[in-house]
Amino acid sequence: MRTLVVLTIMLLCTLTEIAVAQTGNAPFCLQTSGGAKCVYMTMGDCERARGDSSVAQCITQADAHGATGLGKPLGSPPAAPTYEAR
Repeated sequence: MRTLVVLTIMLLCTLTEIAVAQTGNAPFCLQTSGGAKCVYMTMGDCERARGDSSVAQCITQADAHGATGLGKPLGSPPAAPTYEAR
């Protein structure tokens, strides 16, 4: 039981670090093993900062924060037709 509690605490600490690792609010981010650094105004700026690194990747801020772009639908769904028994 003690082991389970310790593992749970370690997992929660790790998740907190992941959320903190995303810094900045610019449109483009440099994703590395340490997290996302969103400080680039253009994709070109990010690519130049990335250089020849094969482990870093330039992504949009939406991708760095996990947004899928699906969001809520714009309108309400259509109502199901009703039928009267005769």
